[in-house]
Amino acid sequence: FERTLENPNCKSTKQNLFISVSNMADGVTNEADTQDTEVMDLFRKGLEQHVRHGDRDKDSTDVNAESTQRKGAELSYTENLSEKDAAVLRRMLTTGPPVRQLTLWQISLAAFKIAFQDLEECPSLKEVYFLLIDCEGKELGISDSGVFGNLRTLDLRCDNAGSGIAKDIANYIRQNKSLRELSLWNSCGGDEGAATLIEALAANDTLKKLTLASMELSPDTLIGFARMLTSNTTLELVDLFDVCPAQKGKLTPLLEQELCTDVFKKLKILWPQELLPELTTLLRKGLCYTDLSVSVTSTVEEEVLREFFDAVAADKTLRTLHFYPSEDSFDALAEGIASVVRSTTTLREICNLMRVKKGKEHQLVAVLEALKENSSVRAFTMYAELLNAEIVKSLSELLAVNGTLKEVSICEYWGILPDQVETILQGLRKNYTLTSLMVSWDPDDSDGIAEMEELLKRNARLRSKTAECPSLDSRDVSEAKAAD
Repeated sequence: FERTLENPNCKSTKQNLFISVSNMADGVTNEADTQDTEVMDLFRKGLEQHVRHGDRDKDSTDVNAESTQRKGAELSYTENLSEKDAAVLRRMLTTGPPVRQLTLWQISLAAFKIAFQDLEECPSLKEVYFLLIDCEGKELGISDSGVFGNLRTLDLRCDNAGSGIAKDIANYIRQNKSLRELSLWNSCGGDEGAATLIEALAANDTLKKLTLASMELSPDTLIGFARMLTSNTTLELVDLFDVCPAQKGKLTPLLEQELCTDVFKKLKILWPQELLPELTTLLRKGLCYTDLSVSVTSTVEEEVLREFFDAVAADKTLRTLHFYPSEDSFDALAEGIASVVRSTTTLREICNLMRVKKGKEHQLVAVLEALKENSSVRAFTMYAELLNAEIVKSLSELLAVNGTLKEVSICEYWGILPDQVETILQGLRKNYTLTSLMVSWDPDDSDGIAEMEELLKRNARLRSKTAECPSLDSRDVSEAKAAD
């Protein structure tokens, strides 16, 4: 099971959270001296839904009238925003209360136009997340609305986007001098649209991060982005992950050009098995992005895989190692991951999404054993089809001695046996850092499962105390542990 844990300094119940939100909204109302009841009702709703679905640690400690009036509120609307509410939202963005971050989970094209078309600038608005807009094949007009003019972050997820979406976004990139992060999902107008974006980015000197996701583009487009990065020195990351396939025939000529090799420190892509030797060379030169994603199969040459893992272990800049699910896990892969875990002092996350089949549990055990000696990895994912006694024993022993791991995910099977729960608890009771544990998708309610939840919450409390009071020394933490 997996639990997302609250900051223990938050109010203890949702009711108390919403009372706090209501009081804060009332405070903002008084300061704004507004009589628009519809605006304040929508404002409260946005605050409540943001607390419910947002970052609890942040929202619950930072939600107050003073900070909201000064910085602007963070609002979320999880339901499809109606045209009526869109009109109210437009008034809110025009007259206040101030809004800094706005998240809309779903909005129609008509409601979008009502809320944002030809709206003048909103100085407080810095971050906007559109999680789903049905564009109905028409243009949004992002570049024509002043309300987006001061944004630092824009996340745009469009269905049925019109052919002019890339031109609209390219114009927006040229106009906006404050934007730092831009994410486009589902569509950017295909390869032709991507070329339009690349042209705009080549002349841009403010954007720091670009993400394209949930779309299919050609290998030539990847080359286009890479060449753009040779001239754009401001962009720190272009995240294309599995959007543009990296083909050996297309990428090798680029890798052979000295001018172009530096761009791979800014490109996040999925590296295929056929490019493993070239990737290994880049790693040895320290020319890879800090989050590395690789796709390999059991057909990979063991010597090539071994050299890759040696390069990963020696690299001091990598923070995440991710293996994309191409088939089931295999022995050489597990042995390589274990060797990296034993050597690295800088990797923070290892995620192997290639499933460990029944009868191959020793692959997962090998990595769990290696983690006992590691003090840098904070998140580990590697799913076994089923838990067995060997895995459970190794996990328990790991939890008893490891003081670094915060998240562990090793099985998504729907059930877990009571004796397996008890074995895991023997190690978890001695662990004070783990706050997220996935060992079953839907375990039966039991005293053991309840104790697991309480132990994870205890660890979250300790982590929060340390975060709030960096001056806490080991004696203070020991006393806190004793109190728990």
